[in-house]
Amino acid sequence: MVKKNKKKNKKEKQYVSTEIKDLGSQQLFQLDGKLYRTGDFRQMVMGLKHLYCKINSVLENYYFRNQLDPQNHKKNALRYVAGMKIEYLAVYSGKTRSQTFNWDRLQGIPLGSELFNVQKYDAEFEYNEAMKSTKKYQSIVWEVIIDNKPCGRGKKFEHFKESLDMLIEHFDIK
Repeated sequence: MVKKNKKKNKKEKQYVSTEIKDLGSQQLFQLDGKLYRTGDFRQMVMGLKHLYCKINSVLENYYFRNQLDPQNHKKNALRYVAGMKIEYLAVYSGKTRSQTFNWDRLQGIPLGSELFNVQKYDAEFEYNEAMKSTKKYQSIVWEVIIDNKPCGRGKKFEHFKESLDMLIEHFDIK
């Protein structure tokens, strides 16, 4: 007679203390079983040895892997900032919900959600002007940044990097 191994119930990791610190010596807190960093309220993920920021969007993934510009770290960062700015303009103007920030937290802040209604018209105009500056690459910017879909490698990715360079020029980021 062969003995069968019983399946063990997998339990989520329960963190003992809310005062856990990561390498940046920032305090973490636990909310609904997830860890958040108090400095910027980013969700953290426990790896094998270290804590890591959870990557929420395709643009963040490209940035953290240095794929926007592998040789020049400054240009990699500038392209990321331009992409994040167009994402925030899209969120402010009501085009999409943010992949990187939980905007529902602003409901607890007095006048938090009304702030978006006041700034919506200005953000809409600025968003449209920024998208016009990308010329023929608007569909790639929309697909990667707004819809959060990867653009793949090769020619399409080169067009995406070129559109981010156009956004850097439009926003005059240095």
